[in-house]
Amino acid sequence: MEAPYLVTDTNRKGYGVACSCGFRSPLFETRDEAQASATDHLASNEQDVEEPKGFFGRRRANKQQRHDWTERRRG
Repeated sequence: MEAPYLVTDTNRKGYGVACSCGFRSPLFETRDEAQASATDHLASNEQDVEEPKGFFGRRRANKQQRHDWTERRRG
């Protein structure tokens, strides 16, 4: 997460935050409000479980959860 940055444009002005995941906060009046928004975003990301990516992502994830062959076989 980047530090809050100041945006000054002809139509808007305020502090915003950008994350490496692509999240961009709305503009806030103060730097502290933008930092609070960043903290909330990071806290919500910790709760989210990332889905497997790619065409065979789900299959790869299931294979990784399997036990070794010696533990899976019966007998």
